[in-house]
Amino acid sequence: MSIGKNIAKYRKANGLTQEELGAKIGVTNQSVSKWESEVSMPDVMLLPEIANALNITLENLYGIEKAPEKTSCSADDFPSFCHKKLIELFYHNTKMRFTHIGSSDKEQLDFQIQKLMEGCRVGCISNTHGAIVTTQDFSFIDSSYKAEGSENAIKCRADDYTLMYLTDKNLRKVFYYQYKTAFEKSKVSNTEFTFDEIMEGCNLTEDETAAALKLLKEARINDVYTDTATKTKKYIFLISNALYAHAIYKLAELLSEDACWAVIRDTSMISDYAFEK
Repeated sequence: MSIGKNIAKYRKANGLTQEELGAKIGVTNQSVSKWESEVSMPDVMLLPEIANALNITLENLYGIEKAPEKTSCSADDFPSFCHKKLIELFYHNTKMRFTHIGSSDKEQLDFQIQKLMEGCRVGCISNTHGAIVTTQDFSFIDSSYKAEGSENAIKCRADDYTLMYLTDKNLRKVFYYQYKTAFEKSKVSNTEFTFDEIMEGCNLTEDETAAALKLLKEARINDVYTDTATKTKKYIFLISNALYAHAIYKLAELLSEDACWAVIRDTSMISDYAFEK
């Protein structure tokens, strides 16, 4: 496909008229029309500006198909790799720029990553297609946000008792202790704890420990069984379930903080963008 046809294709994909595209790059709508009908070609010096106005690369403009890049990483590195890529994708797709920072993508992206490290968050809240919150160390994506019936999670899907259990101070003590030590335990054997180990590690009384462990089991963060050889109870810390509970605490932490957002404007979105600290 020719450059002119590609200009027309991506202009329409961006919802721009010929006049609007022309205004973005400083030419008349007649010039844009001539390019798209292949009566004339744009000046080669204008091509980067046209690509930028259409949010595409020069390769896209020339119609050059590039094979998708494949990147491999270890399973251990995969979560941090995905988080980094999510931030990069968010930046490159929203094209947010700050005039007091250099014009290169690297300078702009580095600046925004630094703002994340300082406590800012970025988010995209669409009227139709979901929501995302990203911080320096945590991301939350809800693809069903604003989907039909998504509000039912507030009314009936959540287990009220589970949420209530997570506010218990002794449950949080035991949860904290198990969360902090379970990953080290798992490198050696398993994530099992004895009653006495938990009681001593959390500096709780016997009754307090028993009550907290009961709540953890009901919240499905712990499981319990009796060792047939020693006749003692073993409390298994269920890491996969614990991660969900941990995410609840992380979201509550974000909710309780002063809002500090970089929300990007889009025609389908609720909020204008702001970047503040």
